[in-house]
Amino acid sequence: MIIPIPTYLQPFAENVQQLSDVESQLQLFSSTGNQQFEIWYYGDLLSLEGEVMPFITGSTAKIVAKDPLTAEGILLFDGSIHGYNALFCDEYTEEQRVNRPLQKYNMPATELVLSFFYNIDYDEEEDDYEIDDQNYVQLINGDTADWETIKRNGYDAIAFYFKKEDGALLAFAQEELA
Repeated sequence: MIIPIPTYLQPFAENVQQLSDVESQLQLFSSTGNQQFEIWYYGDLLSLEGEVMPFITGSTAKIVAKDPLTAEGILLFDGSIHGYNALFCDEYTEEQRVNRPLQKYNMPATELVLSFFYNIDYDEEEDDYEIDDQNYVQLINGDTADWETIKRNGYDAIAFYFKKEDGALLAFAQEELA
């Protein structure tokens, strides 16, 4: 069985697990094998009562993990292109997609654990999508993607965590995307 994770993160994913019928989780590694990352983001910080850290949020939020040893940047999430809503519901202007300067999240470099939620049963709802003879689907932005990529990148929620030294997970981003 293939555990669904986003196609764009496949080269950086280790310890991939299916935690439930709808949740897949991975640990991030850089292309050189480093496990420590800084978080850079565009979006808003939302502080919630009872939460230790503020969440990165916003419809055009962008989250990048940077390896402090090599400066390699790995795009974890871009609200204008990733997730169900960005693929099929929400349209963004060129200005909204391009003009998003990143700033450093106030947390030292640490290990990252990423969860992706797949509550949409694409196979059950396949008739709701216009799939061409080549197995491609038209996206809201005019691009096309193959059906298998849609099922992996069309997740409907995320939860991203810093991994503390004691192994506990501390959330820094949670979004519903459908």
